[in-house]
Amino acid sequence: MPIPTHKDEDTAVPASNVVLVVFDGVEVLDAAGPSSVFSKAEEMRPGTYRLHIASPGGGTVSTNGGLQFGGTLALQQLPAAIDTLIVAGGDEPAVREAIVEHRIGAWLKDAATGIRRVASVCSGAFALAAAGLLDGREATTHWRWCDRLQALRPQTRVQRERIYVRDGPVWTSAGVTTGIELALALVEDDLGHGVSMDIARTLALPMLRGAEQPQLSQALQAQGAASHRLRELVAWIGTHPQEVLSVEVLAERVQMSPRNFARAFAAETGCTPARFVEQTRVAAAAQLLRQTEWPQERIAARSGFGSVDALQRAFARQHGVTPQRYRDGGERRRPSR
Repeated sequence: MPIPTHKDEDTAVPASNVVLVVFDGVEVLDAAGPSSVFSKAEEMRPGTYRLHIASPGGGTVSTNGGLQFGGTLALQQLPAAIDTLIVAGGDEPAVREAIVEHRIGAWLKDAATGIRRVASVCSGAFALAAAGLLDGREATTHWRWCDRLQALRPQTRVQRERIYVRDGPVWTSAGVTTGIELALALVEDDLGHGVSMDIARTLALPMLRGAEQPQLSQALQAQGAASHRLRELVAWIGTHPQEVLSVEVLAERVQMSPRNFARAFAAETGCTPARFVEQTRVAAAAQLLRQTEWPQERIAARSGFGSVDALQRAFARQHGVTPQRYRDGGERRRPSR
């Protein structure tokens, strides 16, 4: 039976079996991230989840980082009633071996009919694809694997610019750290926003991205090609969106003339200072819209916009929707022009 979903944090939720499938060569963070989220959820709401770590043959599994998962259950030893199953990802040879030689995809195809929801982290999406679970659905995987997944399963609508995708009972995520955000979304779907945010704070996440955020953040892309002093400036902007961030102020922070600064910033980051500041402020506002119930006036002020109108116009440019629609989960992200 499906786990009852609700937002009342004072009402007990029947415990459900959560299975995390790993294999030799699995990416350690793909497994450790979701495992930590569900473990924290169980600590906060005892009796909610029972977490099982499983592998094709059971026993000890070695990760690609040299760590090991000991005492994993064989797939055939799993409890009959599985509520949520998550397949972790790994390097290409490891994933191929897990699917072809250990037949994870074939096992999943048979098992999925009795599972309420199935999810993948990173290249674990290929196991879902091998089971036919992505046919006719939207899905995502790590940006390096998106083209290959699309070529392998033309029936799948691969979303390249997404942190995670939910299409009915099937959830897929971009990989590595996004597995944490996928797991938090699964917990929120069960236990409500408050529990999910408590876990995010416990794990000391710097921010909780929405599903339709790009896999590679603007800040990370900007820092990739920038000099040391501009990398530090990009990081500072990201944590101070409410400050005055004019070209003159930013140029002074890195001890450059405004004209030379504007040229260097655009050349090194591929983005003008003004556009980068707006993108940073929209990202900060998006986080507050999803994580708080603050009115838009307060969100505009905290994220550096001079008015609600300025916030709304910036959201329209970057997301194609109003802040309220974004808050309600109706975002349809598009590149800003």
